[in-house]
Amino acid sequence: MTKSSQFRIPLPTKNLFRDICNYRDVSMSKIVIQCLEQYIAEQTKDPALMRHLRNQQTTEATGLVQDNRNTWVTPESLIKEDDWRRFL
Repeated sequence: MTKSSQFRIPLPTKNLFRDICNYRDVSMSKIVIQCLEQYIAEQTKDPALMRHLRNQQTTEATGLVQDNRNTWVTPESLIKEDDWRRFL
């Protein structure tokens, strides 16, 4: 069984959605899943988004982040914008 999720939906919207699903004899969950899958299919056509997701996965798997030259480095090796002042 899949893990459940909770969403805050305005009551009139939820009630109408429930009534339509009952009339069509389809579960609310099935329609929500179909909508999510359609949204994901549309959004994953964006190369910038896909690159971001791959980078996020790499960071989660390795702990590395990309610097301003897109080189994978440890987060500790990054120098913040104002850090140069402490070296004076």
